[in-house]
Amino acid sequence: MSEPDLTQIIDTIGFGVIVIDANCRVVHWNPWLEHASGLRRQEVLERNLVELFPELGKPAFQRNLRSVFSFGNFAYFSQRVHGHLIRLPMVGADPVFDALMEQQCTMGPIKAAGKVVYAYILIQDVTEAVQRERLLAELAMKDVLTAAYNRRYFNRRLDEELDRCRRYKRCLGLVMLDLDHFKDVNDNFGHQFGDEALKHAALAWIGAVRASDVVTRYGGEEFCVLLPETGLEEASHLADRIRRACSATEVSNGTQRLRISASAGVTVSQSGDGPDDILRRADEALYRAKANGRDRIEIST
Repeated sequence: MSEPDLTQIIDTIGFGVIVIDANCRVVHWNPWLEHASGLRRQEVLERNLVELFPELGKPAFQRNLRSVFSFGNFAYFSQRVHGHLIRLPMVGADPVFDALMEQQCTMGPIKAAGKVVYAYILIQDVTEAVQRERLLAELAMKDVLTAAYNRRYFNRRLDEELDRCRRYKRCLGLVMLDLDHFKDVNDNFGHQFGDEALKHAALAWIGAVRASDVVTRYGGEEFCVLLPETGLEEASHLADRIRRACSATEVSNGTQRLRISASAGVTVSQSGDGPDDILRRADEALYRAKANGRDRIEIST
């Protein structure tokens, strides 16, 4: 195959191709990269690639580049391990948000007469695949009905947070919530209305907590909220804010309206606690809240 034929192929393939010499000067920059970077070929040819993209001065890239020229080796850079090899904007993204293209890159030798004369860098846009992977991972952690975290994720996070408490001598707050009279809601209004009540409650609770807190559908109409690095007084205030957020929520199906409420049990971790210990105390406090009139919080120490 002649050189013009090869160049034509490189210029029409659907990913980026950079060719550099041993001094890291650009000798080829294909149209895909022109479009992705906004840099025209004539702007980059003969220029040092590290000057164009300072992030390539990192030791990992330089070490692999030397390996390509010295030994004819190949190198692979994954988005997950290495991050953005070259900072390219995400296709179609609003420039205001500075979103970057997720990418995977391969680097290898171009030889002539058995000697490495150039190195190529192939850049593939894997943004859609990475976003799908993140979405699937997020969905695997979430309850389908309410968008709160699911019990499997909760159990893992509870173990992690209790371990963090033991190592760093910190507190973990836990709120256990139960929608009041939920069986009556299902019986009188139907299960579809009950599902709407669960969704509205979960949305209210997610909106009422801090970014670090974890709202979980623990089972049925029962929810748990993990409050990392939170002592009893702050946990009590947060629990009451969560409870009030639910009490301010109204569910409607167009013909029927219902204001919902919830009871809450609050506790914090103690020295030597395992998951069962802190859950038991929160459950005992929740039981007292329901026994004492509902739509209230009770504390277990």
